[in-house]
Amino acid sequence: MNIARTLCVKQLNGISRTISRKIGFTATNYEATNAVQPKIQEEKFDFEDLQVIERTEQRKPKIPPFMKDVFVSVFQRDLLAYPEILDKEETESMEKRAETLDKVFQDKTKSKEERRNVLKSTKMYAAPVNWTRNGLAANQTESIRYLETVSPDFELAHELSDHWVALRALQHGLTAEQYAAVIDELSTGDATVTLCIKERIAERLAQPDFRTTATLDAQGVWRITGEKMCTRGDGFMLVLCKVEADHLKAFLVHPGATGVTFDGNFVHFQKTTGTPLSQIPNADLGKIFGISRLHAATLCRCQLKYAISKIVEYVKPRSFSGKPLAELSTIRAIVGESLLHVYASESTEYFTAGLIDGYVDPDAELEMAMCRNYINSRGLFSLINLLEIPALEQEEECKKIFDRMRILASGGESLDGINTFIALNGIHHAGKIMAEEIKQIRNPLMHPAFIIKKALSNRHQVKDDPKLTLHLSEHLHPTLKPASDQLEYCVLRMRFACETLMSRHGMEVSVAYMELKRLAEAATLILAMTSVLARASRAYCIGLRNAEIEMKLATCFVSKTISEVRQLILDIDNGEFLNHDRFKVEFGRKVLDTNTVLVERPTSRVFW
Repeated sequence: MNIARTLCVKQLNGISRTISRKIGFTATNYEATNAVQPKIQEEKFDFEDLQVIERTEQRKPKIPPFMKDVFVSVFQRDLLAYPEILDKEETESMEKRAETLDKVFQDKTKSKEERRNVLKSTKMYAAPVNWTRNGLAANQTESIRYLETVSPDFELAHELSDHWVALRALQHGLTAEQYAAVIDELSTGDATVTLCIKERIAERLAQPDFRTTATLDAQGVWRITGEKMCTRGDGFMLVLCKVEADHLKAFLVHPGATGVTFDGNFVHFQKTTGTPLSQIPNADLGKIFGISRLHAATLCRCQLKYAISKIVEYVKPRSFSGKPLAELSTIRAIVGESLLHVYASESTEYFTAGLIDGYVDPDAELEMAMCRNYINSRGLFSLINLLEIPALEQEEECKKIFDRMRILASGGESLDGINTFIALNGIHHAGKIMAEEIKQIRNPLMHPAFIIKKALSNRHQVKDDPKLTLHLSEHLHPTLKPASDQLEYCVLRMRFACETLMSRHGMEVSVAYMELKRLAEAATLILAMTSVLARASRAYCIGLRNAEIEMKLATCFVSKTISEVRQLILDIDNGEFLNHDRFKVEFGRKVLDTNTVLVERPTSRVFW
C-alpha cells in the first residue's frame, strides 16, 4: 500500500506541474496577443441610411407590335391569354389603397381639401415615382385602378392624370440634379404639373401651324413664346414647344415664372423661362404623352358607368302608363348597349395596360390611341342615348355629365386626328412589309406572272370569304369558337384592305382621309373584340363570379361588331363612287366655296 501511494503521488505531482506550466504559457500568450490586436468597438447601425430596393417586374421578352401586325393580318395568339400583371401581395396592397380612396371619394359630404389630403396620405401624387424617392412605382394597371376610384371628382382625376404623365416625362427628361430639385415638392402633392401640349389651332404635333416656340437667348436660357390649352393656372407646367425648325422639345415651367398669363382655358407665354427635358428622345417622349390617351379613356368610361347608375336611380321608382319604367324594352336596350360599351372599353384599357407592363419596351402607342378612339366614338353616342331618358327632369345634371364626357373624349384632340394617327402608323408598318408586292401590283404589265398568281390567291378575299387559317379558337374557351372565328375573319380582312388602299393611291395614301378613317375604326374594333374575348375566356376558365354573363357579353359584342368591320372594309374595297364618298365630298366642297346650303326652299317657285 505504501509503495502504491508513493507512485501515485509522484505521477500526480508530475501531471500538475505540466498543467500549471501550460496554463502559464497560455496566459502569457493571451496577454501578448491582446496587447497587439486593436480593441473591437461596438458598431451602431442607422437603418434609415439603407437604400430601399427598387421594385422590379418580371417582364416577358420584347414582342413585335401587336396591332401594327394586325394591319398585315398577323396575329400573336399568345396575347389571347388575358394579362395578369400583379401578384397576390401587389393586388392586396392596391385594393387596400383603392378602398381607402373610395371611402372618401364616394362620400359627397367630403370637401375638396379632404380629398386632396387622402390623395397625399396614400401617396397618389407620387404613384409613378420610384420607391427610393418615397413613391409607389405604380405601373399602368395600378394607375388605371386608382383613376377609377378617384373619377367621381372630375377635376381632381384630370389633374392627377396629367401629373402622373408629367412625372414620367420629368424622370426621363431631366438630369439627376434637376430631377432631385423638384421631385420632393411634386411627390408630396404640394405642387402638381399640368400638361400644356395642345394649341388653339393645331391638333397634331407635326402640323406646320404649331406656333409655340422656344429659343435660346444670349445668356443660354430657353425662352418660350406662344399659346397653349391649359385648365389650371397654378403649379408647374410641362410645355411642348417647337425648336430649330420642326424639332419638338418639352420644357418645365416653374410656378411664378414671368411672362405667363391665363385667358379662360388658354395660357399665353411671352419669353417665359423654361427648363428643357433634353435627356429624352422625341420618340420616347411621344410614348409617354400617349399614356394620357389611356387615362382619358378610363375617365370617359367611368363617366359612362356613372351615367348608367344615375339612370337606374331615375328609372327604378317611376312608371309609364301604369307599367314600371324599368320594364320598358327600349330603356332596357339602351342600358344594355351602354353596358356592352363599358365592358368593351374596360377590357381594352386593361389589355393595353397589360401590354405596357408585361413586356420589355412595348410598342403600344396605337393601342393607347385606340382605347381613346373607341370610347370617344361609341361611348359618347351611348351617353347621349342614356341622358335622353331623364333629360327634362334632370337637365342640369345631364348637362354636367355630358360636358365632362365631351371634355375628356376630345381634350383638344379631334376624333379625325386620332383616326388619322392610327391609320397612318398602321399603313406605314404595312408598307414596309408589303412594299415589293405593292410595286408589282401598281405595275401589272411588267409583272404578269405575279398578277395572275395574286388574282388566284385573292379570290376568296374578293368574295369576302377568306380562309380561316389563324386557328384563334385554340387559345380560347371552346364555347367562344364562333366568336373567335368572327374575330379571325376581321383580322384576315385587314391585309386585303391595306393592299387595296396602297395599290389604289400609292404615295398619296396619306391624304385618303375618308378611307383611312374606316381603316382606323376597323382596327380599333378588332382590338376591342380581342380584349373582350380574352377577358371573358379567362373569367370563365378560372371561375369568376358572373363569368357566364361575361361570356354572353363577349359573344354579343363580337356578333354585333363583325357587321361593322365587314361594312367598313367593303366600303374601302368598293371605292369612292360605290360608297358615295365622291358625292359627299363634292357637296361639302360646294357648300364651303359658296357659304350656302345650295338648295332653294321647298316653297320656292319659278312660275305662277
